[in-house]
Amino acid sequence: MIEDYHIDAELVETICKNITENVPVNVELPNKGVLHIDKLLPFICVYRYKERDVYFARLLKTQASYVIVDETIDISHLLEAIRLMTSEKFDTFLILELWPNADTLKNQFQIYGPKNKSLETLNALSEGFSEIKKTLGNVGSQIIQTEFRHPKHLLPLVDIDKSKKQGTLVIGVSIPVVYKNTATDQLFSLFFRKFYTIFSETIKRAVYEFIRVQTTDAFENYLMLGKTHIDAVTLSSDTKLAEISEGMSFLLRVTPVNSNEEWDKFEQNNFETVPSFKYRLLAIDPELEKRKLFNIPLDLIEDPTIAFILRGKRLEIEKQLMMLEERGTDNFRFIGESLYGVIRDDILEVAKNILQVYPKAETITSSERYNGVEFAKHAQRELDHYALQFPDLDLGIEIRDDVAGIMVSKSKLLINDEMNLDVNRCDALIQHEIGTHILTYCNGKSQPIKQMYEGFEGYDQLQEGLAVIAEYLVGGLTINRLRLLAGRVIAVQSMVDNATFIQTFNLLRTTYAFPAHVAYYISMRVYRGGGLTKDAVYLAGLIDLMAYLKNGGKLEPLYTGKFNVTHIKLIEELLYRKVLKQPILPRFLDRDDVKVRLQKLREGINIVELVN
Repeated sequence: MIEDYHIDAELVETICKNITENVPVNVELPNKGVLHIDKLLPFICVYRYKERDVYFARLLKTQASYVIVDETIDISHLLEAIRLMTSEKFDTFLILELWPNADTLKNQFQIYGPKNKSLETLNALSEGFSEIKKTLGNVGSQIIQTEFRHPKHLLPLVDIDKSKKQGTLVIGVSIPVVYKNTATDQLFSLFFRKFYTIFSETIKRAVYEFIRVQTTDAFENYLMLGKTHIDAVTLSSDTKLAEISEGMSFLLRVTPVNSNEEWDKFEQNNFETVPSFKYRLLAIDPELEKRKLFNIPLDLIEDPTIAFILRGKRLEIEKQLMMLEERGTDNFRFIGESLYGVIRDDILEVAKNILQVYPKAETITSSERYNGVEFAKHAQRELDHYALQFPDLDLGIEIRDDVAGIMVSKSKLLINDEMNLDVNRCDALIQHEIGTHILTYCNGKSQPIKQMYEGFEGYDQLQEGLAVIAEYLVGGLTINRLRLLAGRVIAVQSMVDNATFIQTFNLLRTTYAFPAHVAYYISMRVYRGGGLTKDAVYLAGLIDLMAYLKNGGKLEPLYTGKFNVTHIKLIEELLYRKVLKQPILPRFLDRDDVKVRLQKLREGINIVELVN
């Protein structure tokens, strides 16, 4: 242990220079200490230790400004230098000294602050820490108004009386070590994740209250106090997850390559012989990929929000790898149900209502139709627009015989070579595929987190809801399209109820009046791989998105990348923190008729009214 250690003036000067130039500060201190300042902020968290508690240190690392330091090191002049730097922008400065309390008889957050001052900040700490009580009933919080705001065996970081004159507020917080067994030092891992998430948000909310009341520099949202820069461990973990996900090409590997040929046979056999679908050979070993997956050190990621996102993605990849192993078996379906969920009662009810309101397919009045080449010419014009916005990305169109209909793979639009499309559906499909799927991929590619383009856990649901909304907004959502979404839900439910391929096909064709060719492709998508329930999320995503917009949700952040409705608040947080860049928006949003339809969505309309 180093005694009487002082941080030299040259290092302090470098730290201050980096702060003013908005360069992140990461300085190693003796005996496993560290100073981190993500950006210029009017606060810092301090943990002084005799023996470093690695788990407690991780709590502080959730913040954008902290120092974790051996208690023998004098940091008073360092704190004063940081205060002076921040005073040029902010009127006041907040020092939060936090220390662990391993006394099992005192399961209480003790908050030490001034008398009758800064009550908003103290109350925010108390209320935030009280959230722990929902998991551990014997944990509480207490505000103690005192001049004594530091560990008993240490000297104060700064002179309290002097700090008042300088506009510095010092608050001390004793944190109960309820996240581990203090006798064995064993961590309660799952609880600790919740604990540090609550801790992270509580500190930011308390600092926000301090800034809101004490300074003239108003932050728009407390989330802006979080970290902006992503550390190396997080970037590495994100990259490895993306590589595994990208190499897996899950949807391509569970989609038949002979769907057109099998339709011809199915029709020739009077719809009585179950199709025999063939799939691409697996070019990966799922067992080896899973080994790589769980070697990724997600437990070392300091940012609770990004850690949550990456854990969810890891779980999704794990299940998809298991599904690839079980392709062609009943287990494929059962694992898929755990990944995509079961059909909600409200979704099934809406699907049946759509098919009741529109019991028959819409008769196409237009005699003009496009084949794959003709559609590709129109799609290329839209793609050229976004190619100018994203010059570093390879956007393109491929006409192929091994895809069903139209689909997007990354930045490529894939078109079946036997495509036959009503011209009135052209713009709607372009905005569905290019103005939504390709655009969100491109926006995601522009972000520092690779999952923004690979897709968060369950991203398909919002992606497809957003894509269908695009069809409605440009005036191209038809009865047949809405019936198709409902038919997919009906087919998935039929499969889950253990109906055969032919039984589901006949249900769609006879009970719900789908043309034989359409009923076949719906059934193919649902029964592919051994049974894929994913197609039910299309209608679910549409319903959830309509509710989101009706409740005042913003449309613009949804184009930032590929994620689910459940992730919207996390995306907004990362945008506030400037971890993510604002997205390029689809150009169709500038159309006057689109603005009118979007307002109707915000006012709230029935799903059957979406038909244009």
